[in-house]
Amino acid sequence: MDSTLSLKLNKYKQALDSLEIALKEEKSALARDSVIKRFEYTYELCWKTAKVFLSKNFGVDVYSPKECFRELRKNGLVSDEETELLLMMTDNRNEIIHTYNEQLSTELYETIKEKYFILLTQIYKALKK
Repeated sequence: MDSTLSLKLNKYKQALDSLEIALKEEKSALARDSVIKRFEYTYELCWKTAKVFLSKNFGVDVYSPKECFRELRKNGLVSDEETELLLMMTDNRNEIIHTYNEQLSTELYETIKEKYFILLTQIYKALKK
């Protein structure tokens, strides 16, 4: 495996582990905010690791998260349903970093816990193969 990709995968795994720890904390406003912040950097490592993976393995250069996730689908690494969820995750991530809204934060926390953490873990496993 390419050393750049290996390094990215290691950092991505560390971010996933950190997010998982935050998700296990007792529910509070502080835990919610911690989960959201850890989700933000895990998300960034997800798409940037996938970007390197696509370049090294398929010769595909991508320049945005949504383009990256569509290329993952195109190359058989994620399903149509997973791609839709990745695109929704991108929109949620963009919204939360530009606007603070208590209700959005609470909803995003629940979505991270119920869907996004699982999806981010699946992406990691697909890229590690």
